[in-house]
Amino acid sequence: MKKIIIFPIIIILILSACSNQSVQKNNNHGQEQKTLKIGYLPITHSANLMMTQKVKAQAKHNGYKLKLIKFNNWPDLMDALNSGRIDGASTLIELAMKSKQKGADIKAVALGHHEGNVIMGQKGETVNDFNNGSQYRFAIPHRYSTHYLLLEEMRKQLNLNNQTFSYHEMAPAEMPAALNEHRISGYSVAEPFGALGEKLGSGKTLKHGNEVIPDAYCCALVLRTDLIKNQKHVAQSFMADYKKAGYQMDDKSKSVDIMSKHFKQDKKVLTQSAEWTSYGDLSIKKDGYQEITHLVNQHQLFKTPSYKSFVDPTLYKEA
Repeated sequence: MKKIIIFPIIIILILSACSNQSVQKNNNHGQEQKTLKIGYLPITHSANLMMTQKVKAQAKHNGYKLKLIKFNNWPDLMDALNSGRIDGASTLIELAMKSKQKGADIKAVALGHHEGNVIMGQKGETVNDFNNGSQYRFAIPHRYSTHYLLLEEMRKQLNLNNQTFSYHEMAPAEMPAALNEHRISGYSVAEPFGALGEKLGSGKTLKHGNEVIPDAYCCALVLRTDLIKNQKHVAQSFMADYKKAGYQMDDKSKSVDIMSKHFKQDKKVLTQSAEWTSYGDLSIKKDGYQEITHLVNQHQLFKTPSYKSFVDPTLYKEA
C-alpha cells in the first residue's frame, strides 16, 4: 500500500521540478529578449544600424530584440536618450559629449562611420572664390558638430576672417533644397545629402571632410550606462552584431543595398554616398577622440569630457 502511495508522490515531485525548470527557462528567455531601442536620423551615421539589424536576423540568436526608432531632428533624439526613453542612439559625437558634460548617464561605444562628410557650395564655385569682402551663409546640422568644425577649419585654411561665414542650424534633409533655392551659400553635413545636393543640379562638392581634417570623428553610437551595467549580455550581443555589420558595410554593393531599403533616396545618390563613406573598424581611438576635443576646446564650444569618462572601448574590443 505504501509503495502505491509513494509512487504518485514521486511523479508529482518530478512534474513539479520540470515545471519549475520550464518557468525558469521562460523567465531567462524573457530576460534575453530585452528590446533594445536605438534612436537615429536617416543619414549615413545610422546605416550601420540597419546592417546590424540584418546581421542579427541572419544569425537568428535570441540575445535581444532590436527596435530602431527614427527621429526627424537632433534635439528630439537627444531628449529621448537623456530621459531614458531609448537605450542608445547614433548621434553627433559633439552632442553626446555635451550631454555627458551636463550629466547624462551615457557612454560612447563605437563610431558610426569614417569619412562621408562634405562641404557643399553653389555649382560653378570653388573655395578660391571665397573672399573677405563677402559674407557666406552655411547650414550645419548643429553648432555642436564636426560639420561646424570643418567649416571653421576650412575658413582658417583660406585665411578668411571670422566674419566671413555665418552658420544656421538646419535639418540635413532640408539642406539640398535650401542650396538649390539659393537660400544658403552652402552646407556641411554627412551623406547622403552631399550627393543629393549635386543631383539636384545647383550643388557642388567644395571639399570632402578628410581634405580639411583627416578622418575627423563626426558621429558615435552611444548607450545608456544603466544598460551596460545591468544588462551587459544584451549590450555585448548588440555590439558583436554592430561590429560584424561595420565590416559588411565596407562592401559597397551591400552598403547601397541596405541604404536603398531604409533611405528614401535615388540609388545613384546612394551609390555616390557609398563611395564617399567607409566603415570597417569602428572603434573609438583615443587619439581620434582627442583631435575632436582639441577642436571643440579651441572653439570654446563647451568643456569636453575625458576619453576615460565618456568612452567605453571594451564592448567593441571584446565583441
